[in-house]
Amino acid sequence: MMLDDIVLEDSAIRRLLLQVTPQWADLPIRRLVSSGTDNAIYRLGEELLLRLPRRETAANLISKELDWLPRFAELPLEVPRLRFRGSFDFGLKGDFGIFDWMEGDIASPRNIADPLAAALALANFLNGLHLVETEGAPLAGESNHRRGVKLEALSSVTLPAIDILADEIDADAAIRLWKRACATVHRGPPVWLHGDIKADNLIARGGLLTGVIDWGLCAVGDPAADYAAAWTWVDPSAREAFRDACGVGDADWLRAEGWALYAAVIALSYYRGGKNEALSEQSRLTLARLGMR
Repeated sequence: MMLDDIVLEDSAIRRLLLQVTPQWADLPIRRLVSSGTDNAIYRLGEELLLRLPRRETAANLISKELDWLPRFAELPLEVPRLRFRGSFDFGLKGDFGIFDWMEGDIASPRNIADPLAAALALANFLNGLHLVETEGAPLAGESNHRRGVKLEALSSVTLPAIDILADEIDADAAIRLWKRACATVHRGPPVWLHGDIKADNLIARGGLLTGVIDWGLCAVGDPAADYAAAWTWVDPSAREAFRDACGVGDADWLRAEGWALYAAVIALSYYRGGKNEALSEQSRLTLARLGMR
């Protein structure tokens, strides 16, 4: 059973808190709206945040995130600070985390004062992430929705998604880009990836990029999966500066375009038509920046 099929009232979260963290059980509880599809998010009072998976396929993602988040604590941007890890059973069993509330807003364009500074901050963050020790880390694959695997392995789902969207994108151009990107490979060692860099997973405060959240898709693999942020989030005016700061070569850059295309067509082909309008519009923006609209 999917957790989405269960109506989780605030009272259910309060009962969970009473059972495992009674010191926080009296805090006000408010579910937050998000375009994300894996986790339910609740604000607890003014200083805490609770996240738990909404479906079976997301349960392993949050467990992995809780395992590895401490390794990223010293990166140049803030990451969630775990205060408590526990288990729940609401028809689906899994782990949940309670974190310090990270002040700020979703890093949408209106919340970024200087797009160039934000792009360089993200580049600095990725450069730091790629230096984090990978010993014992999960490899890109089924454990992180295949973010960071060899791009060609995703052709079986990407090409049908492009066909579905032929009514609103240049499908021929998308297929050409995909095939060119799949013809390249990453020549360096695998590195840590966030796996899902987009506005909803970035925090801005005072007009600056300050934090990176939602690490469920982290793993070790091809860094081009995160360089795709050049089209999914970085302002077009700062794209080349972002590339230069990351030191991305031609092959990895082309593959990053492929990763951006993959994420956009997979999401839009499934969620358009009212299932998730916010995510659909994010995907359309990415496709426009790729010249596919």
